[in-house]
Amino acid sequence: MVPLAPAMGQTAPATAATPADPAADVPQDSSLGLDEIIVTGTRTGVRKFETSYAITTIDPLAIAQKAPLGIADLIASTPGIYVESSGGEVGNNVYSRGLPADNYRYLPLLEDGLPVWEEGAGAFTNADEFFRVDGTIDSLQIVRGGSASITASNAPGGVVNVLTKRPTRTLKGMVKGEVGDWDHYRLDANVSGPLTDRLSFTIGGFYREDNGLRNPGFTGNQGGQFRAGLQYDFADSGSLFVSYRKLDDKNIFYTAIPLASPSKGLPGLDAGTGTLVNTDFARLTVPDGNGVFGKRVDLTQGIHTDTDTFTAILNKPLGNGWEVNNRTRYTTGLIDFNGLFSSGVATSQQFLNDAFNRILAVRPDTTRAVYRNALTGETVAASALGNQLALTQSIFNTVVDVENVINDLSVTKKLDTGIGRHTLTGGYYFSQFHQTQNWNWNDIVVEAINRPRYFDVVGLNAAGQQTVALTKNGLLNLHSNLQRFRDDVTINAFYLTDAWQVTDALRIDLGARYHHVAKQGTIAQTTRANLGDATTIADDNVLVFTGADTPYRFKTGQWAFSAGANYEFDKRVAAFARYSRSFRVTPEFVQWFGGVPVENRIDLIEGGVKYSTRPFSAFVTLFYNKFPNIAFQTIVAGPNGQAQTINQTAAAESKGVEVELSLRPADVFELAASGNYQKINYTSFAGQDASGAFDFSGNQIVRQPQVQFSIRPTLHLLDDRVNVFGEAAYTGKRYVDVANTIVLPNYTEVRLGANWKISDALQAQVVATNLFNEVGLTEGNPRAGSIIGVQETAFQGRPIFGRRVRASLTFTF
Repeated sequence: MVPLAPAMGQTAPATAATPADPAADVPQDSSLGLDEIIVTGTRTGVRKFETSYAITTIDPLAIAQKAPLGIADLIASTPGIYVESSGGEVGNNVYSRGLPADNYRYLPLLEDGLPVWEEGAGAFTNADEFFRVDGTIDSLQIVRGGSASITASNAPGGVVNVLTKRPTRTLKGMVKGEVGDWDHYRLDANVSGPLTDRLSFTIGGFYREDNGLRNPGFTGNQGGQFRAGLQYDFADSGSLFVSYRKLDDKNIFYTAIPLASPSKGLPGLDAGTGTLVNTDFARLTVPDGNGVFGKRVDLTQGIHTDTDTFTAILNKPLGNGWEVNNRTRYTTGLIDFNGLFSSGVATSQQFLNDAFNRILAVRPDTTRAVYRNALTGETVAASALGNQLALTQSIFNTVVDVENVINDLSVTKKLDTGIGRHTLTGGYYFSQFHQTQNWNWNDIVVEAINRPRYFDVVGLNAAGQQTVALTKNGLLNLHSNLQRFRDDVTINAFYLTDAWQVTDALRIDLGARYHHVAKQGTIAQTTRANLGDATTIADDNVLVFTGADTPYRFKTGQWAFSAGANYEFDKRVAAFARYSRSFRVTPEFVQWFGGVPVENRIDLIEGGVKYSTRPFSAFVTLFYNKFPNIAFQTIVAGPNGQAQTINQTAAAESKGVEVELSLRPADVFELAASGNYQKINYTSFAGQDASGAFDFSGNQIVRQPQVQFSIRPTLHLLDDRVNVFGEAAYTGKRYVDVANTIVLPNYTEVRLGANWKISDALQAQVVATNLFNEVGLTEGNPRAGSIIGVQETAFQGRPIFGRRVRASLTFTF
């Protein structure tokens, strides 16, 4: 079948067009990869030039030059896709063509055609937490648009499909060592080769340690990934590939910090390198679900992923045009999510005044309130807090047990008819996952400097004796959120596609998918209790589990359709058009807190032109998307610091143009560019909140820019043994809130690098990111109001990382 969406695992990698292909001898040399063979989702191999949808490919050379720390870095320059990679190596957000929700909600992350985790946009199960980029990665194929919904789950925005290196028939490998100026040390390796005439192997992975791009005073990132695979090639044709991947990695997670303005940090809190995480409060003891102070929360663990993944991929041609493909994946393990999240900000004196009023209501003999260093007990004047600001920070501890089994079986039949050739594929997709999530969140008070102190706040009487404390051992708002959820989700889907080669020039693709989801689970009930410590009011009204659970059940069946055509005018010019209707069955978050469980009737239209010659290539796409039924949830700080989940629904539309260009006018110079312009607006967004009625229809969709583009020049020197490359990436203005009252300004980030091929086997590379220390914000404070933004005492935002330099040495054989 022609890949309606290259979302499925590849068969044997194709190396050339088939002899029957009339364009097999086209002398093209396109760095856009328009002559690349798309092997995912197809049984015969089809050139990118022939596809009837928008697709971006990232080859091994581009991966090496991008030198990504995570998958978000790798896909950042894809037109139509906006990426926020300021959270660190994992836990980042990806948006597609204006679809108004973050993480990987509409753009699933696949590895060899199967999801790395079925619900990659769930609470604390972001897709990138289950996957790392390392030396075992071969290339990427990124589909933009609704055609992906036919062969992938919940993919109205497209798919990101990572293709891994397969076993080889000759011994080959690589070892790469890398150092960075943030005490970063990393080793990547991959080796593959034959074991017998039909059996071959691959093995590899990485290990890395560093302090984190914002140094918290401890090892912020530590761990790695191991992968091993075997492939057996059948005597007649086809193969069976089995692999195992172990991921055991800890990654620090960064959220918003206070700033002097959206473009400037505070004294002592640099926008590019500053962090509010500190060793002083990295390990605190908090109450467990029963209110007993026996649970240890460890920020040094960061987002700790410990998972085992087993994959098997079978490709078997049966003769007479028949072929069977089956992909299976089993994942099990644990996500231990520990992060410091921004919440409230006030002047240190105002916070102390408010604290005094709360204490006075309990102990009328209180005459004043003071700050005390929670680590040393020393009294600290309000004026002595960094930048005279007091910040309420939430320590999130969420532990998620996960288990997921996936199987995708498809049968393909090729047949000639009186009008062209058909490639028919029918498939059955099954996925079942279980998860248990335990949330235990507590707040602390810190100052606004890098690696700040944290404080107790206590009341004193006229004699200077302590009356009662607002905090307990440095903790404020005990159990600002306490939850336990258990979910059991089953997906059964059937899909059918037809790739119809009407003539040598015209190809028509048709596809449909029926997707059925059944969910059931339990939600632990809580009540409020006084834990009995008379020295503090922090434990007077704390959430604890009652021991009872509320069950839930939900099921739905949804349809997706897609039809597209590609016409080749000649060997250089082709045009395509496509219409898709798609859906998104929302994550379990909706069942836990209420809301709209299905986003359906999503209409997606796209069309474009591909132009390919030796010196110049272009891929230009126009798109229009209509989203009549969008659901999203926001966690905000409620009264007395208790977290509240707000559900909202809206309708929206987006339209725009995406461009990819490549120019190589001379052997020594190459220029690539990509970007998009899009109008992204809510067409219906009205409701009621604490301030009253609102209607923000017509406003720009939050967090995403209308304009973004990337320009990437490369100099090829000394017969291509030395390459100097760079990138200037522009991100346009965005808004924090639906009301469009709080602006995130535009910014441009510059990257510069060079590699030197010392010998045929040895290569050195150096890369500097954010060369000019640009301050760019990717989000504001999500817990300060995502519908109507709150103008806080100090602006809070999550900046991109400051200038960092890395150097690597790679040995290949």
